[in-house]
Amino acid sequence: MTDARIHPAEAAAAPGDGPRSILILMSRTGGGHLASARALEAEFHAQRQGLTVTIVDVLTDHLSFPFSRLPKGYDGLVNRTPRLWHAMWRATAHRAVARPSAALVRRLSRRKLERLVTATRPDLVVSVHPLVNDLVLPVLARLSPASRYVTVVTDLGGIHPSWLHPKNAAIYLPTERAVEIAAARGLPRTRLHAYGLPIRADFARETADRGATRASFGLAPDLPVVLVMGGGGGIGPMEAIAREAGSALAVASPDAPAAQLAIVCATNRRLKEALEASPFPVPLTALGYIDRMADLMHASDLLVTKAGPGTIAEASVRGLPMLLYGFIPGQEAPNVDHVVDAGAGLFEPKPKRIGAEIAHLMTGGRDRLAAMAAAARSLGRARATRDIVASILAGSAA
Repeated sequence: MTDARIHPAEAAAAPGDGPRSILILMSRTGGGHLASARALEAEFHAQRQGLTVTIVDVLTDHLSFPFSRLPKGYDGLVNRTPRLWHAMWRATAHRAVARPSAALVRRLSRRKLERLVTATRPDLVVSVHPLVNDLVLPVLARLSPASRYVTVVTDLGGIHPSWLHPKNAAIYLPTERAVEIAAARGLPRTRLHAYGLPIRADFARETADRGATRASFGLAPDLPVVLVMGGGGGIGPMEAIAREAGSALAVASPDAPAAQLAIVCATNRRLKEALEASPFPVPLTALGYIDRMADLMHASDLLVTKAGPGTIAEASVRGLPMLLYGFIPGQEAPNVDHVVDAGAGLFEPKPKRIGAEIAHLMTGGRDRLAAMAAAARSLGRARATRDIVASILAGSAA
């Protein structure tokens, strides 16, 4: 096990050593896996010139029908029928279910998976999705046994057993607690490393003036910001949260606004139009897709979001307190405990009570907000992506 506070970047292999062709395996089930893959890809190129790094969506592009259609139904499944999703998540945690299921899918998709391996000819394979390990590792063992295979876990607390394939040369986990879970399931500690979740490099850079950053998003420079997010699709009770927060803030501070609201609608045009068409008792800015999330989090004082692991990791690096309103049953439920137990945030699923909590924190609860910010910052791992990549490259060259 490697201490998360030790930085191995200087131990990376010399330019002539190690892998030249890297294959990153992911799937677009949620936005976090792709974001992690891209963060790793950028860092591989930053640390080693001349690499070929290929990101592939295994489940959508390299499985046979009908399995290739399953990722498209993921968002609808977890949002419309969360109990069904939770039952599936729990069932596949049993190897007696997971292994035969993966073997069937692998057998029916054999030609596509073999073409993936032979076309890319990777020296190194990096998985950032739990479902690809049982699909690809047996194929790789037959066609390219010299290829090194590592997994970068992109869940914070819900470490599904499918992440922990015994044939992994190394597994990169987000926390020391996750290392203990993996070790209890029989993985050798020498293969387990806790550096945090891979996040984009811009979260590690120096921050600019907050007022100027706020103004760059069309926000009032001198007014605290409550940032409300619902993932890449702008899903969840965001409109209700915005309205309840606006009303509660207006009551708590009737003479002058105590805060402004920034609502990230992402691709949800209906939400953006609805917010822009309605009057609000406090300043509100409805934003579309944001590619400067590190800056927007720096500009904010409180984050209201569901318990996505990537968002939590990014907010922690920024020292941004969190008010969590929901989670995907199964893999995201432990993320709530990760935040709340550390004192970095609160959990409240009801919009009316969320609004009241926002109003309290932004008026009479500023000391508590500051304590939450400090706790969030203590969870942050700004160098996680750099350290993970450096360790992978060093291990591949050994």
